[in-house]
Amino acid sequence: MAVTVKITDKDKRQAASGPPPDLSDYVVQGEKGEGTKAFVIWFLLIIVASVGLSLNPNTMGFGIGIFVWWLVSCIIYFFIAPRMVLRRLRMHGSEYEVTSRNHPRLRNLLSKASGMLGLDTPEAFVVDETIPQIRILGSNKSPFLIITKGAMDLLQNSELDTLVLRCLVQARQGHVRRLSLLQFVNDTAAPLRILVWPAMFYAWLLRGTNWQEFAAETADRLTLLLMKNYKVLLSALLKLHAATDPLMQETKISSQDVDNYIKQSGFIGLEGQEISTQYRLGSAIHENPYLEERIKALNSFADSDEFDSALTKLAAARIGKAATIDTTTDDATPAAAKPTATSQPATVKK
Repeated sequence: MAVTVKITDKDKRQAASGPPPDLSDYVVQGEKGEGTKAFVIWFLLIIVASVGLSLNPNTMGFGIGIFVWWLVSCIIYFFIAPRMVLRRLRMHGSEYEVTSRNHPRLRNLLSKASGMLGLDTPEAFVVDETIPQIRILGSNKSPFLIITKGAMDLLQNSELDTLVLRCLVQARQGHVRRLSLLQFVNDTAAPLRILVWPAMFYAWLLRGTNWQEFAAETADRLTLLLMKNYKVLLSALLKLHAATDPLMQETKISSQDVDNYIKQSGFIGLEGQEISTQYRLGSAIHENPYLEERIKALNSFADSDEFDSALTKLAAARIGKAATIDTTTDDATPAAAKPTATSQPATVKK
């Protein structure tokens, strides 16, 4: 079943447009600080270098050049690139745009979930690409979503809706501008990256200070709080990694393997195929430290008293009474069973 938002009556529908639920208490500790640290280091080093060189008549040209180079890179990556992508998507009109006519379920989810989170409904586009991707780009005030047909073919509706909701959470947390920078830098051809070294430097700092990792974990946490189904979220994340991660592709991990892995629910299968799936997928997760730590962090949060307390508080809040997000798997698997990834082949527990 797809993710749905249920509004109980007209009065509560009006209430849903009020203050969003207070999710800020459940972000990963240090996320905001790491992002601020990266920006301050980046900004101060550029300014100090520019001013320092400009004070010397012999190096004034270099100082001015560094500042101009930095400013141009900022304009390109933070303003021009997102607008060019959005303009190109809009040129396709209704062919790509998510509307109530061509993608009514997605449009309904975007509209209602955005209202719950206190956001304006962002534009969204389904593009004809085979690589499974669901990403949010643009600025913090004007984000837009890109969903590839590869992702729609790969994921079940509940998984797709969960990752769309996760993008909206990222918008709520103000992650969009930095995520756009990381995406555009990654898409820049290697020989050209030296020409945009200021943007490359900032992207390196965002990764080096752990902001990217903490931001991803925060988005995972808050998405889980809203949709309350650990298995669907984990399945969606693993399927995207299986389809795009080189190691998982080498081991030929399929979406069906991920489904079987999630359904193990705490026991080791005795059939040869079950053992093979558990071992291959468990090993692939272990070989990807970033993915392994992310799953461990999500599982730890889902098993914590903090998570249970957060659900109770959100349920008691006005926004919780006005609307809920209900996500279920196609096999109606209970959300309480939470698999966890470790270095062992058997990585599912209750």
